[in-house]
Amino acid sequence: MSNDALRHQMTEVLALVQEQMADIAAVQREQAQLTASAQAADGLVEVTVDARGHVVETVIDETYLDEYELEELGGHVTEAAQSAAQLVAQRSAALMMPIEERRRMMPSLSDVVDSAPDLRDLTRAVYGDDDAVVRAGEPEDDDRDESAFPTVRS
Repeated sequence: MSNDALRHQMTEVLALVQEQMADIAAVQREQAQLTASAQAADGLVEVTVDARGHVVETVIDETYLDEYELEELGGHVTEAAQSAAQLVAQRSAALMMPIEERRRMMPSLSDVVDSAPDLRDLTRAVYGDDDAVVRAGEPEDDDRDESAFPTVRS
């Protein structure tokens, strides 16, 4: 293979990697904005979590005690929080699916240059495992209400 052809092939491969990295950064920013809500106790308890699965809001309908015992509340909040965390993780993973598919289709740099590293490993290292939710773009300052009490809706 001539030097010009090799240079052209290398330029194309590196452009693909650069595009992939930019797309990963964009998806990570989008993942950081994700939230999910889930309900329990026939919709009387609702919990919302952020992209990291942290509870950001808990709403308990004022009629909750008409149908359930106070002792059951913790279990209902836990159930809704776990469901919401699972949902946000699924949404996060779905955002990464197109990037993972493209990563699998990337050529190996060793196909162009003998004993060169596999660039697919580099992109995998950037965004981690498939079940990773968000590692980058987490806000340092949290503007949420830090009240220790859940919201009661009427």
